[in-house]
Amino acid sequence: MAKTTWFKSLAATAIIALGAAVGMSITAQAQTEKPIVAKANTQTTSVSTTEAAIAAAFELKFENSQVKSVQKTPFNDLYEVILQNNQIAYTNAATEFVMLGNLINSTDMSNLTQARTEELSVIDFKSLPLKQAFILVKGNGKRHIAIFEDPNCGYCKLFRKTLEKVDNITVHTFAIDILGPSSTAMSQKLLCAKDPAHAWDSWMLHGTQPTAQAGCDATEQLAKNKALAVKLGVTGTPSIYFENGKHAPGAVEEAAFNALLIKNSAP
Repeated sequence: MAKTTWFKSLAATAIIALGAAVGMSITAQAQTEKPIVAKANTQTTSVSTTEAAIAAAFELKFENSQVKSVQKTPFNDLYEVILQNNQIAYTNAATEFVMLGNLINSTDMSNLTQARTEELSVIDFKSLPLKQAFILVKGNGKRHIAIFEDPNCGYCKLFRKTLEKVDNITVHTFAIDILGPSSTAMSQKLLCAKDPAHAWDSWMLHGTQPTAQAGCDATEQLAKNKALAVKLGVTGTPSIYFENGKHAPGAVEEAAFNALLIKNSAP
């Protein structure tokens, strides 16, 4: 599993003085490959003068940051800052410190950061540009998922073994090349195969080299897929979305995936 952090100098600490120079990043999630490093085009949003000032100060002090929103938490002088890729940081009104990590409500021990992260990760499945994906239909294909995968992602290959055992599903795969030039080359070959869905499975499951059709160029499709991934806040592969918009990052094990599929699919 590999995920870089937005604040590289914060990898080993939760709180820093804002006078330090830092680079933006995200924390690790289980069983995902290297994250996307492209930046999304975002605009600062706020609901008060204080929150607007916090956003402006944050972006000024951290020149590589992009603040999407700021809102006050239930706790005294503590504000939630939503960054690019929907990452969450916390600061005070004077932006004297930044805290990364889980915010726990000690009254009921609920993980407020996790709950907020899950809320932010929900998408409108019907709005996905599914024409950019290739489709694999199994059985009656009644249940649908969308998945972002890199052809050289080890956890993606592991998850494909899980999918191999699942029936009555339609898999919409958005190929993205985030693991370097070899991933770009392989993505091109697979997307330019006569049957990309089966070529992808053959490569991921059995290591079968694809045969690309002459004159095919998937550069534009790959660029669109990567831009979509950044827009959705996808930070690693595999990244799975269900019909109700819920998100599951990483190579979910078979039992857990089937439970999620039942829970999050259309009735």
